[in-house]
Amino acid sequence: MAETRFVALVIVAVALLLALARLTRTPPSIIWFAGGLASVLLPGPIPTLRVDPLIVLGLILPPLLYAGVSSLPPSLLQRAAWRGVAMGAAWTLALTAACGYAAHLLLPGLDPVACMAIGVAAAVAEPRVLAESGLDKRMPQAISDAFSAQLASAPLLGVSLSIFTARSVGGPFPGLPAIAATLAYDTVIGTAAGIALGYAFATLRRRLNAPQAETALSLATPFAASALGEWIGASPIGPLIGAGLVIAWCHAQDERTGLCIASPASRQLTSDLWKALDAILTGALFFLMGRALPEALAGAKSLPWTTLATTALALMILCWAVQFALSWAALAHPASPRIPCADGGCIPPWRGAALMAGSAGRSVVALAVALAVPITTPDGEPYLARDAVVAVVALMVVAAAALQWVGVPGLVRWVRPGVEERAG
Repeated sequence: MAETRFVALVIVAVALLLALARLTRTPPSIIWFAGGLASVLLPGPIPTLRVDPLIVLGLILPPLLYAGVSSLPPSLLQRAAWRGVAMGAAWTLALTAACGYAAHLLLPGLDPVACMAIGVAAAVAEPRVLAESGLDKRMPQAISDAFSAQLASAPLLGVSLSIFTARSVGGPFPGLPAIAATLAYDTVIGTAAGIALGYAFATLRRRLNAPQAETALSLATPFAASALGEWIGASPIGPLIGAGLVIAWCHAQDERTGLCIASPASRQLTSDLWKALDAILTGALFFLMGRALPEALAGAKSLPWTTLATTALALMILCWAVQFALSWAALAHPASPRIPCADGGCIPPWRGAALMAGSAGRSVVALAVALAVPITTPDGEPYLARDAVVAVVALMVVAAAALQWVGVPGLVRWVRPGVEERAG
């Protein structure tokens, strides 16, 4: 009963806080986090309850990621294969390794598996501040496409690494060969299974002419993909992304053939539903992380909060440095299209890299990765390192969002990107 009441009150709180953010023109992510933090301090009806990792992995992440992937136009993946899909994979792997090793150096004695979890959480980036502030409309299509296309690779690798890390809790560091084998299986087998599932659901939806049933099938797709991943022993994210890309491709084919996967009424209903779910689930993660932070700081007894905060700051700087280097390499590649400048001509690759790195904050997926770390080891003993993971990731995500809200508008004015590429 306490769990049901907890979920219901979190949904109510997230909706009210979103309304407050819109009324006050305040970043919703900051308001959600602050609301979760305040809910711990205020006496009220929200019960004290630790977040179950299964709720995060099974109920929150699948629809949250599917909503973004299934809305991608297939042509975008072709246009941004280098700067989007490939760079998203490179960012994820490079940041996981760099931040995991940095956490090991900055937090001596912390479990290596916990350091890996911190690295994974830091690895997945997204331009949330651009979207929340409306600055995404001032981005050239090349940069917008690159950010969007990363949804096809970064979450797949990040969440696969996260689940693998969670399974390693309480044991020795798994080693690079085991990690590489897991990623290969999740990427190849998991995505292939998702593609087959996506075609099956698309075929079924084409035979219907009932908006409610079509919308119900759309809502069921990410959970079916998640269950399929678990059944074949892979990460649920591989099947989810495979199914989402197939649905996006089928929607694009519908425009050419007229054979629609869903009726116009169903597509509008489904679009509105996914937008609402995206806001609620994103808000729930920020709210839950706000609630979890005080307990995590208190639980990490051997690590003072100043050490945790310093670690979070150092990891943020490291993330932006790695993202800048990889973005510069991608933009300087001969196959990469030039980014126009508002004053005419093109933006130098290093300035474009500064814009991409500065605009890519830590993803809401990072919160899910931290909250999904098991509370206990397989032996049933409390996993004490979890509190350090949650504290560092929470401080990193929220501090990065706050700094970006202050700095990104000035960064955009300094780079002065042009928007003439947005024609098609």
